[in-house]
Amino acid sequence: MESRATMFCVLNSLDINRGGMTKAALLQANLFANSGYETFIITFNFDPRYNTIIQQLIKEGKIDKRIKLLNMFESLSHTNRSSLKHKENETLQRIEECKAVLDKRAGHNAYRAYENGLYTTYINYDKGNKLSFLDYFNEQRYRTKREEYDEFGYLRKVAYMDFELNKARQIIYYDDNGQAYLSVWYNPKNGNANRLNHFDSNGALQSVHTKEVDLKTEWLESIIQDYDYPVLVCDARTSDPVMMNVKLEKAIKIWRLHSNHVKPPYDVNGEIGGKIAPTLEAIDELDVALLLTESQKAHFEQRFGNKDNIRVIPHYMKKFADTGWFSSFKRKENLAVIISRFSSLKRIDHAIKAFKKVSDRVPEAKLEIWGLGDEEPNLKKLVKELDLQDHVFLKGYTNDPDKLYQKALFSVLTSKSEGFSLGILESMSNGAPMISYDINYGPRDLIIDGKTGFIIENDNIEQLAEKMIWMFENKNSATKMGEAAVRDMKERFNEQQYKDKWVDTIETAVKNKKAKLGVSSR
Repeated sequence: MESRATMFCVLNSLDINRGGMTKAALLQANLFANSGYETFIITFNFDPRYNTIIQQLIKEGKIDKRIKLLNMFESLSHTNRSSLKHKENETLQRIEECKAVLDKRAGHNAYRAYENGLYTTYINYDKGNKLSFLDYFNEQRYRTKREEYDEFGYLRKVAYMDFELNKARQIIYYDDNGQAYLSVWYNPKNGNANRLNHFDSNGALQSVHTKEVDLKTEWLESIIQDYDYPVLVCDARTSDPVMMNVKLEKAIKIWRLHSNHVKPPYDVNGEIGGKIAPTLEAIDELDVALLLTESQKAHFEQRFGNKDNIRVIPHYMKKFADTGWFSSFKRKENLAVIISRFSSLKRIDHAIKAFKKVSDRVPEAKLEIWGLGDEEPNLKKLVKELDLQDHVFLKGYTNDPDKLYQKALFSVLTSKSEGFSLGILESMSNGAPMISYDINYGPRDLIIDGKTGFIIENDNIEQLAEKMIWMFENKNSATKMGEAAVRDMKERFNEQQYKDKWVDTIETAVKNKKAKLGVSSR
């Protein structure tokens, strides 16, 4: 590498159980670190359990220890969790001393506190039985404020509520010493911030903003300004406005799209998605616009013309399953799997409906569906309505999709739209051929129809059932299809190719930036 590029992976938040975009962003950051770049992950959200989340991600091997993690709220508060000790809560002590009546809320780790008959406080604990937040109520049962605590019992955030709308009007954030470092005023009718007051450690007013994006930009610029060529790689659409708002000339802006760029019904000439439109309107201001598939690039060029700053870098796999004689695992020949977020976008109900026909034809067939999401109650109801309790199983979230794909005969994708579908790549890299609807984007770029999987007509449940039945009735052919999928994925989506494309993208972007600034590349 000739440049002095420093990589800043711009997200909005991090959490333990996240979907494909976050997983891909972390793999990307790890590769930057492994390639010799100094690498940061930037987040802007408030989370009192931030330190616990980061430690768990590192423990699970999802974040390279060489990566520096910076969060705006942690940075502004100068939090030093290594020196913190558990702190007793004064409100809980008072409630205990006055012998308040505690009424446990069914299905929640929470209690309502009644002091001499008056409902005063709602007490919520996390899964580890540590205090999470306290809600306070006045005599008319209006919620007046919410206090949020970190895992050590320190007060980190207080939201003062609009009584009638039950929405925050003002939120104040506190450091380790109980000193406010940020207060934000909100319009409770629309939830928009209209004044942000940033205080120093002595309580003096340091800056005032009328938009959240301006505070975030100010903080981000303070982080990157001392680096020769800071490369911002933005994967989160909620953080796009921050990256686009950065004014430092030497900053290199790389925008990475993980989804379809048009709104439902996803016509290639349809209306641009709301969160994507502002950035696409300013696409020429980007140093690089990264897409995940050649198919989407072709549609971009049809719509926006040929542009030198549009590139394609698909996802990659670090490991591929051994197949044939070298395989160390045994597939369950009557098992299909789906690993997905449970949302209406994924149309998992289509797979369940198709499996009714499958189970009638292949009584021993099973379908495991792994994931979490809002659609879970509806999916459980559908399984019961179709009397599929002995055939379709909702299994919850998994941290090990490779293991699940390795035991399955095949997997299924029924989404309305994707940006790439990491699930297809993971499935076929682990020897489970994919049956997928013909949607934008991913299936046509990854699956060789009839050889490594099947691409079927979009929204055709009947055809979906037929292909699943074929897989179960032709197990040897399905297994060979999976072996072919592994070979194809290994050839086209390996780590070295991914690294080479990224290094070329970064070095070219730095070279172009130097030329624009009139800096010699020598």
